[in-house]
Amino acid sequence: MEKPESSVEGQATLSREMNLLQVTAIGIGAMIGAGIFILTGIAAGKAGPALILVFALNGLIAVIVGACYAELASAMPRTGGPYYWLKVAIGPRWGFFAGWMSWFANTLACSLYALGFGVFAAKLLEGCCGSFLPAPQQLSLGIAIIIMLVFLFVNYRGADEAGWTEVVITGTKLAILFAFGLFGLTLVAGQNDFLPAFTPFFPEGAMGVLSAMGLTFIAFEGYEIITRSAEEVKNPEKNIPRAIFLSIGTAVILYLLIAVVMLGTTQAPQGEPVYLYLGKLGELGMVETTGQLLPYGKLVMLVAGLASTGSALNATLYSASRVSFAMGRGRDLPTFLARIAPLRRTPHLAIAATGVLSMTMLLLLPIREIAASTSLMFLLLFALVCYSLIRLRHKQPDLKRSFRMPLVPLLPWTGVVSCVVLSCALMDLSLTAWIAASIWIVIGVVMNHRMNSYS
Repeated sequence: MEKPESSVEGQATLSREMNLLQVTAIGIGAMIGAGIFILTGIAAGKAGPALILVFALNGLIAVIVGACYAELASAMPRTGGPYYWLKVAIGPRWGFFAGWMSWFANTLACSLYALGFGVFAAKLLEGCCGSFLPAPQQLSLGIAIIIMLVFLFVNYRGADEAGWTEVVITGTKLAILFAFGLFGLTLVAGQNDFLPAFTPFFPEGAMGVLSAMGLTFIAFEGYEIITRSAEEVKNPEKNIPRAIFLSIGTAVILYLLIAVVMLGTTQAPQGEPVYLYLGKLGELGMVETTGQLLPYGKLVMLVAGLASTGSALNATLYSASRVSFAMGRGRDLPTFLARIAPLRRTPHLAIAATGVLSMTMLLLLPIREIAASTSLMFLLLFALVCYSLIRLRHKQPDLKRSFRMPLVPLLPWTGVVSCVVLSCALMDLSLTAWIAASIWIVIGVVMNHRMNSYS
């Protein structure tokens, strides 16, 4: 294990342990989680067969925003990510709000993945000992809290343990999902006439597509998590941009493959369109499709769902705790969040605070509202990051950048506009998401004022 780097500022520093494989697995682990298992069915109900277009367009936007992240991370490889970048590019107050929104977005994502894990685990247990179990909702909630505690402990143990845990879990679920996707694609291609399953392509119109894009954009936010590991990755200037594009590419290919298979092979009740049937199934849509195609398919996909939501929870919990750690170190949040466990060299109090906030959210909000709130917070954050790249190019043109985004400012402005449009589209899906975001931002205003008063 490498010794942690010293800080010229005398600040707490983390141990630099993770390699390219581990940090890429953390990004993929976050991406191949909610989008595939929890949100695909819900999004199909909103967009219809245009779900394929939803994932393709979201992937394109993710590449643009991910390129902004890659350049900023290569120039300033700091654990705070957007929190630190916006401080430098725009100013301290904007840096605070970037960190504040990022912490909440990642914490909400933790709640989403924990609840998804609980749903899949409860469904699995129902099949073997249903008569001895409490009500499904209570059971899934109890399991969600337990798995949250498990991964809190994994993250406390250290970045290396979290990284290798992610490699194992992510490798398992990718093998299962690609095998299922390729098998399903052969069935779709073998049909004499598969076009009726994709017709009409836009049954819910453009608004349905935009709503589904806003809801599922969280599926591509894993690159944001990658940048959180900057102070714990070997050779971050090169490995972080590589990990960003490797994870986005893998996710886009898999999402498109699964969308085609689900729409093209699922058998709905007589007279009901497939996309509406998948929408009713919600987070169990993927499980139902697999059960129809393969013997023991539901069992296999429930296990894959556990691996998927577990790895996504591990990755986002890691990310969220690093945001609060960085903000504590920067004195924008209470400084106790910047304390590091002497033995494990991990931000144990930041991890604990993130866990408490996440468990509070999963107890208060249903899974659909948590998903919409998470996507909204990430979209607002991504718009700020794209704008900060434009500002930094003007402010510090000679700053060393191992990766440079092409077509600046055209592409960053495209990212800004895309994220704002999708944020507005989420109003059609969930007003609660905007209410939750507004409350959190107001709390942030008060928090920022108080921290500035004490400094």
